[in-house]
Amino acid sequence: MHISLYIGHHKVGSTSLQVYLSQNFNKLLDAGILYPFTEMTGAAAALARSRRGDTAEVLPVNIREPHSALAYRMMAEVSDRKVPQQFQMLPSSHQMMHAIRAQVEALQPTGLILCSEAFTNFGSVEPQLVRRLCDQFPKATFSLYCALRRPDDYMVSWHGQRIKVSEPVSPLREGAWAHYAPTIHLNFRLAVEAWLDLVPGQHKVLRNYGDILKAGGSEADYIAHSGLAFPKDMLPAVSANKSLPLAVTEIARRGNAVLSTPDAHRLIRFLQAVDGKITLPHNADVEMFGAAHRKNIFNEFLPIHDWLSRAAGAEAFFPDLNQILECRTMPETEAVRAALDQLTPEVTAPLPVSVRDFIAQERARFAPLQP
Repeated sequence: MHISLYIGHHKVGSTSLQVYLSQNFNKLLDAGILYPFTEMTGAAAALARSRRGDTAEVLPVNIREPHSALAYRMMAEVSDRKVPQQFQMLPSSHQMMHAIRAQVEALQPTGLILCSEAFTNFGSVEPQLVRRLCDQFPKATFSLYCALRRPDDYMVSWHGQRIKVSEPVSPLREGAWAHYAPTIHLNFRLAVEAWLDLVPGQHKVLRNYGDILKAGGSEADYIAHSGLAFPKDMLPAVSANKSLPLAVTEIARRGNAVLSTPDAHRLIRFLQAVDGKITLPHNADVEMFGAAHRKNIFNEFLPIHDWLSRAAGAEAFFPDLNQILECRTMPETEAVRAALDQLTPEVTAPLPVSVRDFIAQERARFAPLQP
């Protein structure tokens, strides 16, 4: 049996890939490839799909991302990290691994996919978790796939993800990026080195996210480098994990700080869909850092990039690395002001009074930073 390990990174299309794999469970299994469940919700879903067949849909998180559930449980058992609240009623990691091995024994697949962006956290929590995972399958061969995104674009996306789930954060333009410097969110070596060192075999691929987009996206690129023979009639992935437009991310961040949790979530859902109701500045034009912070990010990342390039056997893993130093045309605060100007009472009318009042207050007092 060949095991394909997809370890992330975050914000590189992993959710889309997990949707793709989970909704094609039967088609994959018919081709000898197992995308295994890890707990009873997944087991029930697999049984149901054995009767009704595969359907194009975004499944609940325990079913869609079973190996994220496994990864977070493994880390929680050896550290003070908590399992994210969206993963409910999880058994121990020992039981989850037993569930995977039982499926392998019963179904005898030729290929097994373990797929989670959470795996990149192992290097910072406990690198030997990599060995523990691989040791569950002593007779298997392995391949490793990891996608990495240029760190300025990555941190913008990751920071926005944290705001979208209502985590308290400061703005990137005020230096919040520095909190990521010692973590896997800027130190990509910490994210991948343990996997490169401890996964058996030589088939280990590090991919630049820019090249992944050119190759057709996360599903197509992973299939090409997975070491597995995928079937041809897979259902295309359904859209998932929609991001906040950059021009309204600061509005959501400020709402998280003052609104009740339910109202903050209502605001975020509204802002995710607002681009169809008003005209926002394009994400590619919005500057989230500022020149000084960009220079610091560039300098912090240079030695990491040197290591990464050597590890990938590339002259430069990110050929466009110098673009980290280039500011976009519109400062974030100007983009926020442009968005607020259009969030009139008519546009916000469907929202609860408390959320409408918050937006009205922001319209009245928010001012762009002076040059």
